[in-house]
Amino acid sequence: MAEASLQDRRVLIVEDEYMIAEAMSRGLRRAGATVLGPVANVSSAMALLREEDVDSAVLDINLGDQKVYPVVDALLARGARCVFATGNDPLDIPDTYASMRRCEKPVGIDCLIQALNEGIATVATLHGEKRESAVADIRAQLLHSIQLSELAGEALLTAKLCEALDVAETL
Repeated sequence: MAEASLQDRRVLIVEDEYMIAEAMSRGLRRAGATVLGPVANVSSAMALLREEDVDSAVLDINLGDQKVYPVVDALLARGARCVFATGNDPLDIPDTYASMRRCEKPVGIDCLIQALNEGIATVATLHGEKRESAVADIRAQLLHSIQLSELAGEALLTAKLCEALDVAETL
């Protein structure tokens, strides 16, 4: 493994299993990354995204009774690289995210580093109907999140989500 292969990269870790999250954090730091988190749920990840710039993310799909997909949508809308670190069968991953790189649990740090350094699928790299579907899904998620944040009286969150929707409208 190249010691500084992730130098100057800000990598978010979203993983609900403490030992796995800590092992990934240590390995990514050794590779030169600035690790954000780890966080264990969708709301913590979204809160962190309001505060931090993120270049890339390593995400577990199943976070307790939640799925990580709203976080993935927000990251893809920003142009961040996303890698799933999961035990999920590839057939269980929705088509929208099927082209994203995944590292099978138990995750090896070399797999993560390679995936983070490759041309990981982002909305910008998807083509045709898959891209249109991915962008439509992101817009729908953002609209839903805006409605929820308005109901919760979270003005700053609503404003940031509206900014993300503006970006998604240009895709």
